[in-house]
Amino acid sequence: VFFKQKEIVDIAEILVKERIQGMRKGTVDVPNWTHSFHVRDALIANDFEHEVVLGGMLHDIVEDGNTSLNDLHGMGFPDRVVALVDLCSHNMAAVGSEARWIKMMARLVDAKDSDAWSIKVADMIDNLRSCHTMPEEKQHFMRQVKGALLLRLSKPLLGKQALWQELNELVNQ
Repeated sequence: VFFKQKEIVDIAEILVKERIQGMRKGTVDVPNWTHSFHVRDALIANDFEHEVVLGGMLHDIVEDGNTSLNDLHGMGFPDRVVALVDLCSHNMAAVGSEARWIKMMARLVDAKDSDAWSIKVADMIDNLRSCHTMPEEKQHFMRQVKGALLLRLSKPLLGKQALWQELNELVNQ
């Protein structure tokens, strides 16, 4: 299936809005899907290519949107977009959110894909910006464990990138 760039973006936006349900943790009026748009917007602001932007917008669709990688292929998303979503998705077979996150990080390390790392950096930036609504222990874990590890693992590929520098500032405030 071939779509024009605008059509595939529209499909991705509708998919995210329809399938990523609920509210952001600690809020009653901020839909979960807005996070996907924040990640997309950060990637656009940093001049990433179209497929990376789409991958960023769809980075949570597998784990939070009841959508498979095969579904994305069937909807006409390019192989590169699906591959980025795959790399940025938790392994739902792993038990426990920390274990799923660590397994995803290990896959990213093995893949050495700077675009996938950039999506995860944009993801973490938005998560850190909104974590003030979470319990203090969760905020600390996000910043001092997840954020710090993400910085360290992605530095060889992204250390000079503006997005990486932004995450570095957020983690080390």
